[in-house]
Amino acid sequence: MATLGKSYIYIPETVDILYTSIPDKLKELAEECPDREAVIFCSPDGGRCSITYFQLYTNAELFAKRILTYGFERGSIIAVANINTPEWLICTFGLQMAGLVPLHFAFARESPNSVVNLLNGVGNCVAIILDSSDIGVFKQFIETMDTNGKAISTKIPSLQNVFPMNAFNDEQIPSGQCNLPYITADDICGIFLTSGSSGLAKAVPMTHMRMIEMGVHWGKLLDVQPGEKFFNDKPFSWQGSYPSIWLATKGSRVTVTDIFAMKSVEEINDFTLRVLESESCVSAFLLTPCISDLLSRKELSVRVFPLRVICTAGLPVDSFCANVIGRTATKFAVAYGCTEIGFMCSTVVNSNEYENYEVGQPLPGTEIKIVDENEHIVQKGTTGEIYVRLRYRFLGYLNAKQKAEQCCDKTGWYKTDDVGYVKPDNSVVVTGRKSDMMIIGGALVSPSYIEGVLKTHPSVANVYICPVHDKQTFQLGCAAIILKKDKTVTVEELVNFLTKEKGKYAESFLGNLHVPKTFLFFESFPKTHSGKLDRKALKDEIKKRL
Repeated sequence: MATLGKSYIYIPETVDILYTSIPDKLKELAEECPDREAVIFCSPDGGRCSITYFQLYTNAELFAKRILTYGFERGSIIAVANINTPEWLICTFGLQMAGLVPLHFAFARESPNSVVNLLNGVGNCVAIILDSSDIGVFKQFIETMDTNGKAISTKIPSLQNVFPMNAFNDEQIPSGQCNLPYITADDICGIFLTSGSSGLAKAVPMTHMRMIEMGVHWGKLLDVQPGEKFFNDKPFSWQGSYPSIWLATKGSRVTVTDIFAMKSVEEINDFTLRVLESESCVSAFLLTPCISDLLSRKELSVRVFPLRVICTAGLPVDSFCANVIGRTATKFAVAYGCTEIGFMCSTVVNSNEYENYEVGQPLPGTEIKIVDENEHIVQKGTTGEIYVRLRYRFLGYLNAKQKAEQCCDKTGWYKTDDVGYVKPDNSVVVTGRKSDMMIIGGALVSPSYIEGVLKTHPSVANVYICPVHDKQTFQLGCAAIILKKDKTVTVEELVNFLTKEKGKYAESFLGNLHVPKTFLFFESFPKTHSGKLDRKALKDEIKKRL
């Protein structure tokens, strides 16, 4: 339903969503199809392992009983390392079964200070479950840790325990005789972080029912049937990659253990093509840089092409990507959402008639309106800020009530900070951000955050980050640099300075989207008549140089 001429759309509910929890859904599938592979893990060296629905349920249940022997109170937050492994799945489902709340966090890609600030900001984080590769980060803020996982950290006072991810596999650990608590669909299933590239990550709780509902919609978009395989190499902790998708479809997810370890789009795609063929996947979720690279390849001799669907999300999508239709996929799908609300819009394209940055109509049960600076609804075709409202309300940011109130009004409208317009057919087009946030490869990146880091370099006097359009990633950062008197620095040194805290991910493609791809050096920046930085004049000069 839409208001004639106005940029307001409401799509009535048409999908029945079961009122159930994620553990209950997993139990159902463990009984219905116990031997079906839930997730298949592939590695670039040719390695392969998998876990069935029955194995996942029984191991998660055992994990839940064992972790409850440590006395954690219901609702306590447990931070879990972000890596695609069977152990991650067992930990996450086990925590949910135990009535505990997993906080999904990419420890290895963060500095120790970032970890401390975030865990303290979330509050009530009583334990951390980490991959062995993350231990170096924690040694910098944990004073003592014994063999049973008991930890003391003066920097994170709430922290009681730190466990390796495989610690609960030990058969010598008693499982206890406790009964697991009853988990409802309205309980919190996990805490998700807004884009960490901005340096301002906020923690967003989501319920079991909301994640299952999104899983149903994702499954329909990917057109995956029970028992079929689909490919998604993104981290489990991303909402568009969460386990609820394959729970809803009753399918098998094919993934890679650590996509961030890959250094280039070409490396990612070489691996992806091998896996799509070896696992006979019917559909795939790919980011637009990967789609663009596939389309640039002259020969694609892959037996499973065309796939049923290639789906993308995370950033405004160039119409060039629709060229996958008829070549690598029968249909091309685009999804739109945000961490705070989740999945909001989608479109499935069957021909090359796709408009730049189009995200389709709202999902069933979703309202969208486009407003001007006075929050008045604008006419169709007029650009404004995108507001969204649905049955599932934004639950706010943990321990950041004021920030939550700024982006959600009293009537439930969530202010996305995205800019766009509504087409005559009620399809939404997203053209960018209202704030100065850049959209790079699906990540939100704050220019001021990058500027703040670069200004700490001993040779840099001033810096300005300017977004420039890019066909693959939508935007890229360009750094305008003024050096201190008698100082010199190379571009390579500045790049290394920005990536030095990434550890093993220093050369990661996805892990370093925040690093500017161009550096321009200036003697001075243009000023306004009042002596302030003339951003428009500087942007014009940057565009001329580029």
